[in-house]
Parts: sequence; C-alpha cells; structure tokens
Amino acid sequence: MRRLLTAKEFEEYLQDQQEKASIAAFRDEFDFLSNFYPVKIRYNGVTFHNAEAAFQAQKDPARSKEFAILAPAEAKRLGRRVNLRNNWEDIKVVEMIGILQAKFQQNPEFLKKLLDTGDKVLIEGNTWHDNYWGSCHCAKCKNQGQNMLGRSLMQLREAFRKEIEGYAGN
Repeated sequence: MRRLLTAKEFEEYLQDQQEKASIAAFRDEFDFLSNFYPVKIRYNGVTFHNAEAAFQAQKDPARSKEFAILAPAEAKRLGRRVNLRNNWEDIKVVEMIGILQAKFQQNPEFLKKLLDTGDKVLIEGNTWHDNYWGSCHCAKCKNQGQNMLGRSLMQLREAFRKEIEGYAGN
C-alpha cells in the first residue's frame, strides 16, 4: 500500500496539476497570445502591426492611422495620453474581443495554435500590476487579477471551436 502524501506534498502536487492545466503567461511558445506579438490585423478599416496598437487606437478612433504604424509599447504609451471616447469603459472589452477575433480569423496559423491550447486556462500573467487585463503574480498582488485578456481568449477559443464543429457537422 502506498503511503499518503504529507500536506506539503499534496499542496505541491495540486500546484503542479494546476500549472499543467493552465498557461500562466503569454511568453515563449505562447507569446502569440500576447497583444504585443507582431501580427498584421485589419480592424475597422485600418491595418495594424499588433493587437495592442489596434486596441489603443479604439480609445480615440480618429487617431487610428497614427496608431497603425506604432510598435506595441509605443501604442500603449500613446494610448495613455489620448482623450478617451465617452463610453470607453463600457466598450473596451467588446473592442478587445473584436480585435482578438480579427487577429485569429485573419491569421489561421495563430487560430490553430489557439485551438491547440485545448481547455487550458489562459492567464495573462505579469509583474507590472495589470490586474484588469491580466493577473500580476508579484508578492503584493498575489495573482488576484481579473484576467480579462485571458478570459476573452478562452471565450473566443470556445466560439471558434463551436464554429468549426458546426461546419464539420454540415
């Protein structure tokens, strides 16, 4: 008969299982999930070089072409300085989902990679205290983020999966 695990061993086992069931950061083989990843996306009639620029442009759509040529970090910086559209807080998640949908529809190789994540929990793990779009894992924040980017990606992954299954069933 096998011995029972100690409490510490059991905690380590659970943590290991959770890590296997999730993607805790959009780096290395999962960097394509990051909005900073270089990929052409046509959104609202403008072609951007990354999802971050497309997203930041939606804060002030009149300046979209200005954002289109920016690297992700530059777009994020500029996005902090623009005058936000009046309803930004109400529509920012909808805009993010629209941009992500465009990213994966227009780049089938990334759609395949997204679908290949299976049912893993996608977490935009970070250390820069972004607890809305991600989940900061610094000692202060302790992974308490809303992870809206990860949740949006998982929602889209499921929608794409159902769409593909629908085509296969016809």
